[in-house]
Amino acid sequence: METKLARKLNNLDDALSNFSDALTLEPTSFQELVADNIKSGQIQKFEFTIELLWKTIQAFLYEVDGVDAVTPKSVAKEFVEAGYCDYPTYELFIQAINDRNQLSHIYRQEMAESIWSRLPEYEKLAKHFAAIMREKYLGKE
Repeated sequence: METKLARKLNNLDDALSNFSDALTLEPTSFQELVADNIKSGQIQKFEFTIELLWKTIQAFLYEVDGVDAVTPKSVAKEFVEAGYCDYPTYELFIQAINDRNQLSHIYRQEMAESIWSRLPEYEKLAKHFAAIMREKYLGKE
């Protein structure tokens, strides 16, 4: 029987694959309207992936370490305190959470462009965290 955490890890893998595929498109290769839609899609996939990432880490911390954190930032804090990442990586995770929150509540074109430029870095972060969880929980990379 598949556990909640195993299901979340599989869903995260699917979201990451989708996010990575979206980032292979280079918006500057298209006309402005199409480029804008590509960027919007990439940002939307980022929002979904970060949301799923923190919720997967939440389930991971609970199942593996018995830690019950309820907010994205408390989950990030517990993840670093448990030794799964270093402080600079934690800070990047907090920045990704903040960027996701900003996009969800306030949309400004210049803010979206700034966040869009960080998407490849956030993709690497999410893949890194997924690999850590898979290794610890499933014993494979």
